[in-house]
Amino acid sequence: EIGEKTLGPNHPDLATRLNNLAGLLENQGKYDEAKLLYERAIEIDKKIYGPNHAGVATNLSNLAGLLKKQGKYDEAKLLYERAIEILEEVHGPNHPHVATMLSNLAGLLKDQVS
Repeated sequence: EIGEKTLGPNHPDLATRLNNLAGLLENQGKYDEAKLLYERAIEIDKKIYGPNHAGVATNLSNLAGLLKKQGKYDEAKLLYERAIEILEEVHGPNHPHVATMLSNLAGLLKDQVS
């Protein structure tokens, strides 16, 4: 709330702060609160950078990781796939960030069948 008043509702630093706070809440097991903050960070980054920005992909991946922890594999899979699309568009298919995201998706699929 303080950051939003200081920076404004659509500032990139606010998105970063929300994402970081979401990670903290996720680590504390406060998944519902974390989800809302991840979603808000994604909204802000989309407004600032557009829907096909690497930062959006990172935030989608963070939210996907949270959903994976909650056993919401189908939702998480869609977010990982979207993040991969974005990163392939931004960096090309052979970039290390794409490989990392593919690894995240593979881990999800492995957990889903276990």
